[in-house]
Amino acid sequence: MSNEHPPPPSSPNNQHPRYWFDDGSIILRISDSEVSFKLHGSLLSRHSTYFRQMLQAGSTSTIVTIPPELGVQVDDFVSLLEHLYHDTVLSPDDVSFPHTASLLRISSPPQLDIPLIHRLARAHLERMYPSGPVPFVHPGHLDEALALAVQYKITSIQKGLYYSLVTTTDFEPGVFPGSEDGIRPGLSTCEDAMAGSVSAEGVQTEMTCPVALTLTPADVERCRSLMTDLVDHFTPILFTPPTTPHMPCTDVFADQWMPLVVQSAITNSVDGGIYKPLETLERIKQIDWAKEGLCPACVWEKRDEWTREQEEVWEKMDGWLSLNMK
Repeated sequence: MSNEHPPPPSSPNNQHPRYWFDDGSIILRISDSEVSFKLHGSLLSRHSTYFRQMLQAGSTSTIVTIPPELGVQVDDFVSLLEHLYHDTVLSPDDVSFPHTASLLRISSPPQLDIPLIHRLARAHLERMYPSGPVPFVHPGHLDEALALAVQYKITSIQKGLYYSLVTTTDFEPGVFPGSEDGIRPGLSTCEDAMAGSVSAEGVQTEMTCPVALTLTPADVERCRSLMTDLVDHFTPILFTPPTTPHMPCTDVFADQWMPLVVQSAITNSVDGGIYKPLETLERIKQIDWAKEGLCPACVWEKRDEWTREQEEVWEKMDGWLSLNMK
């Protein structure tokens, strides 16, 4: 297939500058868009149920228009063409959320119905977001990813997305004098947060880019409820020094728990806090308790206990969020 570069979109025919092939068999437009694509019908029909059914119906027209009711966006269609023509291929190292989201939408059954690409995009989105209590990283585009996960029933990442929204964003709408509509946008992570700073404990530390969040009222309420449940569950654990079978080790916790754990959790909201039990427990595990006087057996026992508490929080979130994660 030749890929000659035609005139730019400002030309009389509004040909797409990249996806206008001289040997293409169909000219395609998307609803009211002025951009035209000249493509290979056999390639589209091989991958897309929508195009296969349309072309098998005996359409002899070389001009095809995708109707507006399908909801296909031009940018999403270009992402699809980049994938089909091997200009951009999903790979484990690709962290482009917009490209993945475009492929997930346009390949879905309500749009162009491309099962293989839809499965690939879905799996790629699942790799981009954590699905367990570790590691403690919070990629960007949390609200957009949650909307996709809910729309396409990708339950495996919903719990982690809600946790990240609660612990790293200001998900509550509120009055903001500087905005035109009086609504304060939430605080979400920057797009480059996926490559942000990560501490030695594996905790991402740079989460400060203010951008508007787009959450449904139901999701805002779910975030409120989750924060309350996290605080109610974790506060007794955080403010109660652990005990051990050895009185000298119990005394160490009694003496050092407040300065090393409680005060740090209260003052350090980046990698811990009352409403960040997973991160706070991980930070507690990383404290050099042997240096503080704990015996090796108690150090091992308590770190194992804190890991189980992390797992318990993660499991309890299923009920707190009322989500079916099966």
